[in-house]
Amino acid sequence: MRAVIICPADRPPLEFLSRSVPLALVPVLGRSLLDLTLAQLATDGAKEVLVLAADRPEQIRAAVGHGAAWGIKVEVAAEQRELSVAEVQNKYQVSDPQWIVVLDRLPGPAGETFADCAAWFAAVGRSIAHALSDRVSMRKFAPGVFVSSTSRLAPSAQLLAPCWIGSQSWIGPNAVIGPNTVVEARVYVDQGAEVVESFVGPDTYVGAFTEVRTSLAWGRRLLNWRTGSAIEITDAFLLGELSGRAPSAAHRPGLVGRLLALVALLVSWPVLGVGWLRSRGSGQALLTPRSAVWGQRTCRYYELSGVTGLWKRWPQLWSIGRGEFAWVGNRPLTPAQAAELATEFEQLWLAAPIGLFALADALGCGAEFDVEGCGTRCGASKDLVGGCRRGLFLGIYFPGR
Repeated sequence: MRAVIICPADRPPLEFLSRSVPLALVPVLGRSLLDLTLAQLATDGAKEVLVLAADRPEQIRAAVGHGAAWGIKVEVAAEQRELSVAEVQNKYQVSDPQWIVVLDRLPGPAGETFADCAAWFAAVGRSIAHALSDRVSMRKFAPGVFVSSTSRLAPSAQLLAPCWIGSQSWIGPNAVIGPNTVVEARVYVDQGAEVVESFVGPDTYVGAFTEVRTSLAWGRRLLNWRTGSAIEITDAFLLGELSGRAPSAAHRPGLVGRLLALVALLVSWPVLGVGWLRSRGSGQALLTPRSAVWGQRTCRYYELSGVTGLWKRWPQLWSIGRGEFAWVGNRPLTPAQAAELATEFEQLWLAAPIGLFALADALGCGAEFDVEGCGTRCGASKDLVGGCRRGLFLGIYFPGR
């Protein structure tokens, strides 16, 4: 069975939501509207889905790929404008209009149309209690309160039902969240802030003692869903974007640095032989694969078995040659370790490049994270740096300085 999805294009009442991403990719409790609809169509028996996108089709195509995530075949076709259901039937020869879905409502037979931002906010709020089944990391924190297991809550924070806290978010001391509030992924709510009857979009900073009430907040933009009035906040201490997580091209190794890494790799090739001889005797694999968070994605790198100290990093010269590592930067974090970076301060780690060498090496800290040892040798309090694991990046990189 083949289905067709019509992605909304020009919808002035929903313009606030479509500023950052197409409406089809607006998050709904951690998953995009397009993601939810594709999952519903797959459940209903669709084998192929054609997605028609007039607004930023390249983002739609990047988000869905070929449909492997839903076990169906998905094709994205760019259109000049949003087509009507009748036009789709005629152009793509769809006999049954029930298999044509317009993404202006939640999936399912009782899906509600999003006439404006107020209707969208109300529909999302009513979906909170039914969204746990397909959100793996979400947990029921209290009756009507749902919190991702990857998010952090200060002990003094208040969560009032119903509310939803998405993945990798941080709720600060004495902050108040709810009732009727949705906080999406990677949101930082600072101490004393209040977010009531509101939606906070992903990667948003809510400043200390800021009050967000009956509004949609996304980055620096704020819209009161009751009155429809909107404003862009210029004071980043009140409301802002958490956009420093992707590595800047300016901090990736240049061509000369990459060529030097490849030369060093060739010159020091006897290290590989030593590692091979020692690993062969111990039965270990020569190269040990590792995963590291690089900006907003995960990359693969390797360590050399059979050797110790800095020589274990020898294969990472190849990572520099590929442009994924820098000569000097932060040491790589695994996805699990990156998820522990709870505050905006700690998440600055991910804004710096991954380096073959780090300040921790210069200060004599070991290869493994050692809170007690590094906290003493580096001359900084554990509360400030969290050991070498969370603080030594300040010595090599700090955005804006």
